[in-house]
Amino acid sequence: MLSRLRLQLLLLVSNKQEMKGFTLLELITVLVILGIISVFAVPRLSGAEGFSVIGARDTGLSVARQVQLRAMQQETPSANCHVLSITASRMGGSAASGCGFNDNRSDVLDLSDSSVRVSPAQTYRFDLLGRRVNNDGKRLCISSACKITFSQGTSAASICLNSEGYFYACS
Repeated sequence: MLSRLRLQLLLLVSNKQEMKGFTLLELITVLVILGIISVFAVPRLSGAEGFSVIGARDTGLSVARQVQLRAMQQETPSANCHVLSITASRMGGSAASGCGFNDNRSDVLDLSDSSVRVSPAQTYRFDLLGRRVNNDGKRLCISSACKITFSQGTSAASICLNSEGYFYACS
């Protein structure tokens, strides 16, 4: 009885054609994944221009948060040393000579060797909760988010600061 069952099993296996290729489900899954990647990744990273702007924005976001944290850790905020200074080719902590910072700083984004530009040129001061304030301590960015834009040619990417002091990538 056992040998007869083995014989029938062998006949069934040998009569089946050997499958070659992919199933329809596998092909559809690959096409869906490629579609998702093309929708999100390709437009953002098409060419060096778009990549440079996104990279500068992400680095600028990190720099802004670092300067903000340093300002929040001060018991008596200094008017000049713990500010986020923005010019067309530089974004970062204060460049004032009396602040005691050296040249090896991690809180500065220098874009002078790049064609990426930052706007608008201004200074951000923070209170002890990390919210943007003016020289008199009055809160700013209350009705709408403050926006810092990185641009190169036709590509642009922005950082926003909401009323409670949260920096985030925005459009």
